[in-house]
Amino acid sequence: MTRTRKWLVGIAVCLLLLVTAVSLFDWNLARPYIARQVTSATGRSFAINGDLDVHLSLWPRIIANDVVMGNAAWSKDPVMAQIKRADFRINLLKLLGGHLAFPEISLSDLHLVLEVNKDGTPNWVFGQSEFPAIDALTIDRGTIKFRDPAINTDLDLELNTLAVTRDDPESMLKVTGTGQFMGMQTTLQARGGALLALRNADRPYPIKATATLGTTKASVDGTLLDPLHLIGQEVNFQLEGSNLALLYTIMGVPIPPTPAYKLAGFLSHTGDIWTFKRVNGTLGKSDFTGDFSVDQGMDPLLITADLVSRSLDMKDLGGFIGADRGTKPGDNPPRGDKVLPTEPFNLEKLRAADADVRFKGARIIAQKIVIEKMDMHLTVKDGTLRLAPLTFGIAGGNLVAEIAMGGRKSHMATHADITAKGLHLDQLFPVSKHKAASAGTMGGRATLDASGDSISQMLGTANGEAALIMEGGTVSELLLRLSDLDIANSIKVLLGGDKQVPIRCMVANFKAVEGDFKVQDLVLDTPKVSITGEGNVNFADESLHLKFVSHLKGFSLASLRGPIIVTGPFKKPSVHPDMGKVVARGGLAVVLGVLTAGIAALIPLLEFGKNKDSNCAALMIQAKSDAGIKQSDIAPH
Repeated sequence: MTRTRKWLVGIAVCLLLLVTAVSLFDWNLARPYIARQVTSATGRSFAINGDLDVHLSLWPRIIANDVVMGNAAWSKDPVMAQIKRADFRINLLKLLGGHLAFPEISLSDLHLVLEVNKDGTPNWVFGQSEFPAIDALTIDRGTIKFRDPAINTDLDLELNTLAVTRDDPESMLKVTGTGQFMGMQTTLQARGGALLALRNADRPYPIKATATLGTTKASVDGTLLDPLHLIGQEVNFQLEGSNLALLYTIMGVPIPPTPAYKLAGFLSHTGDIWTFKRVNGTLGKSDFTGDFSVDQGMDPLLITADLVSRSLDMKDLGGFIGADRGTKPGDNPPRGDKVLPTEPFNLEKLRAADADVRFKGARIIAQKIVIEKMDMHLTVKDGTLRLAPLTFGIAGGNLVAEIAMGGRKSHMATHADITAKGLHLDQLFPVSKHKAASAGTMGGRATLDASGDSISQMLGTANGEAALIMEGGTVSELLLRLSDLDIANSIKVLLGGDKQVPIRCMVANFKAVEGDFKVQDLVLDTPKVSITGEGNVNFADESLHLKFVSHLKGFSLASLRGPIIVTGPFKKPSVHPDMGKVVARGGLAVVLGVLTAGIAALIPLLEFGKNKDSNCAALMIQAKSDAGIKQSDIAPH
């Protein structure tokens, strides 16, 4: 036997003896040493209380029973992790290079506590220790408790790796959970791919999950490209709940209160941008479709949306302007005689995000008025909300508004410029018993500055001008006669049939001072009757104080000539003749009738109609000058 062969035989014998010695070695003797090393590396107590077994190879297999790791000193739970059986392999080559890597890990009866301290420190961070790489992970009967008091979250999760079957050759992870998430009672059911795929950013991770958070229900079905870093989600989603405003708590997206909703669409996530594409949904009685995105990389976050609605009930958007949202009677406090929206805008939410939102509505329902179209561009930048423009198609014309609302100070400062173009009087009052008008268009403008955090406060502090004018058109003769309590001519019209009387002009010109809109000019002039008005409309206390006086331009056999008084709160206004003058004139007729017992009783009721035409040209020039009305605003559209 040569010297070389003797050396080889000797080395082989030594290796055999070493392997035999290792295989016969009681690895339980190494448990204290391992515990000291883990404690030193993590700063946590560590113990293997059961048997420890090692099977040597290039990827040694280690089986440890009854493994316990201590928790952070600040936790109320002394144990962070407890495992009945841990079966895993270690990559020796990477270990020699100073990196801990596990090709396989199988855990049975895992009980894990993950929590965040009040100062934001998580218990799963172990000093400067590097988190090990795990290629394959299976869990049989695992539980995880997650707590974060800063966000009022306390969840209990159960995890299981489902068995591989012929129909489903890849193992799947099943997760169920209950508890509180951000203060809301929460349930969760989810199925995903094998846990090993969580670390594989090159392989889409399948997921299907449903969750209930308070009154909000959500479901997703799709893939996660890099779930550990929440990057690259591509899932179909469904979302429904009682109020979209609750998403502010869940997602940090500031949305005003809304009625119940249902949404469905496609969710993707790249970088800091979450995008909701092809969204179809309902909000109360309204529908909408479009795209919506949230860029969390911006400070504040940026919301971008492009939405379209076929049918929109403005009551469903009441939360956006602080109005009644059609909720149950007990949901809102009694409002007394007030009709203007009193719910304040949420300044915190206005400052929490910037926005660029475009919206188009084909059919808008606002109280009894149907708006044919709506076009809106809303932006929020640095706490200032702008609507530029906000356009409504109404009464054959349109309303165009540009509104700026600054929310950086303690109270909102608002500037509004609203223009009415080409409105048709007959379409404004389509359900009138007597046809109001058959032709003619009107236009107007309001320029107002106000302060306050609700629509009620804004209108109650408004300063500026508002005017509405009309040239041409017609009006019901019966309505004109009744405006002067013209008994004789009203009976004549009723017997002979109502007719349309040409309108020479209509002018309504107001000046607003601290919410009190005072009449500057209020005139409806026709060849037969001229009606003038005076008084004020007070938005601060929501009250009306108006008097309308009719001036006949022709003869009437019996006219009480009583001015019409409009008074009282917006909610229940009172419309009645000035009974003082009516009774005085009627009483004189009665006295004369008693004394003369004849035709003289009619003398106080005679109206000879010597009133002249109103100076329409001057009135309209003044209104145009005060409110900035253009001739093009009156033209038909």
